[in-house]
Amino acid sequence: MLKTISSSDLRGQIKRVLNEVGYGQGVQYIVQKFGEPTAAIISMEDFRLLQAVKQQQAIASLRETIAGIRERTRQLDPGELDALIEEARVEFYHLRSRQPDAHLS
Repeated sequence: MLKTISSSDLRGQIKRVLNEVGYGQGVQYIVQKFGEPTAAIISMEDFRLLQAVKQQQAIASLRETIAGIRERTRQLDPGELDALIEEARVEFYHLRSRQPDAHLS
């Protein structure tokens, strides 16, 4: 269930909101400031799922990149192609290590 709460109301209700979100009730909150959505409060389970989706998207993007490199570099010597693929692999792991939830896995 998606609920909306103002930032000022959240200050007085944070314990209740965290209990609703954190204990498997399926509740998520959109926090508004001056009537505009500014943040979301979701359970750790939902957060982990979101991060998994992001990781899957990054992997798919990397696979696309590698396929594109292979297509555009058919004339390259195999060693040059290997170097480009390695560069893409290193970049992927660099991006992955910068994720804020890397410690949660």
